[in-house]
Amino acid sequence: MMSQLRERLSMALQSIALMDTHEHFVQEADRLKHGCDFFSYLHYVHCDLMSGGLALEKVSLEASALSSAQKKEAFFRHWPNVRFTGYGQALRIMAEDLFEVAEITPDTFAELNANAAALPRPGYYDTVLREGAKIVRACRIVWPHSSTMCDLDHLFPVPVFDHFATVASRGDLTLLEADTDVSIHNLHDLEAALDVAFAQRAEEGMVGVKNFLAYRRPISFEQVPAARAEEVLLRTTQAHADTPVGFEEARPLQDYMVHAIIRRAVERDLPIQIHTGFQNDNANFVDNTRPTRLVNLFMTYDAAKFVLLHGGWPYTQEFVALAKSFPNVYADMAWTYILGAGAAERLLGDLLDSVPANKILGFGGDYNFAEGAYAHAKLARRSIGRVLAGRIENETMSEDEALEVARMIMHDNGARLYGFAEFDSP
Repeated sequence: MMSQLRERLSMALQSIALMDTHEHFVQEADRLKHGCDFFSYLHYVHCDLMSGGLALEKVSLEASALSSAQKKEAFFRHWPNVRFTGYGQALRIMAEDLFEVAEITPDTFAELNANAAALPRPGYYDTVLREGAKIVRACRIVWPHSSTMCDLDHLFPVPVFDHFATVASRGDLTLLEADTDVSIHNLHDLEAALDVAFAQRAEEGMVGVKNFLAYRRPISFEQVPAARAEEVLLRTTQAHADTPVGFEEARPLQDYMVHAIIRRAVERDLPIQIHTGFQNDNANFVDNTRPTRLVNLFMTYDAAKFVLLHGGWPYTQEFVALAKSFPNVYADMAWTYILGAGAAERLLGDLLDSVPANKILGFGGDYNFAEGAYAHAKLARRSIGRVLAGRIENETMSEDEALEVARMIMHDNGARLYGFAEFDSP
């Protein structure tokens, strides 16, 4: 049972608007073009199901060849093992709050599936996001060669420019040429194409940039002479798609272009989101993602605004130390509350103990669909409430001070960083 203090604090946090710093879901108009069912909402839960044994059966619930009945049978074989993970809790919140089914069981599945399919309809983003989750705006990651799918009212684009760094064949260059209408034959041309891409994305309302390379390589990006990068690029211009330049061989060009992207972000005063820590899916090299690999960037670009994502988990102490030390580093807790509430709460406590409060970004849903952001926001408010209640109980903060900090980390810090004019929570 909640104490009166914790109940008051929980109620107060419900009224604070969220600035959502990191999402993947598209604007409502695009979302409504595609049908869905219950299995459309698994997303991260599918990773836990695979980790818990589904992968050993050589079964994927994302495989279109499986019938709904086959998916149902496989899902419920493993659901009891994952229902209490952060991912599982988020799915349970979606089921109860949005699909209006209290329990996820074989007996409730038909109703659950029907209600999940019926939920998306015109205007439901307002109901789910603005009214339900109180997410007033969100930053959406925009992948290369794609439209923003942002309405510039609720969703704002944060494009990925990694494809300028990872070119490995003439085919890759041809795609960049098609996007930018720049012929690319040398390093100068590649940077000119990057300038065009930045201008295009700026016209589309870009509010930041995203580096996603932690999924493909260590996030150590050296200062590379232009001549060395040019050598790699010239080999790339002559490489066919079926015989591209090797990824390791291409690292000098990758490093050079990452620095080029950062410089352009600095020129436009754009925050630079960098994936640190745990990667999605079920097999990757997490050591590639250590936040301390980025220190040379922080020391080189003191005018940049580096946003380290996902708490750097499991390297959370590195994450905290960097945000404490470097004025140009911000700590973003996107994804963390569903990775694990306990770890997220320990991290938030460490951040509040060590890092200036104006540098803490307290929420990013990091979901492919708005319903997941709703559930994650509910879990985030619970965790933030527990951490701040502890601060009040140990007399580190008063109630008023705790609510002031809550408004900063939940809304105001992100709104300022991403250039929105309104700072006050509605």
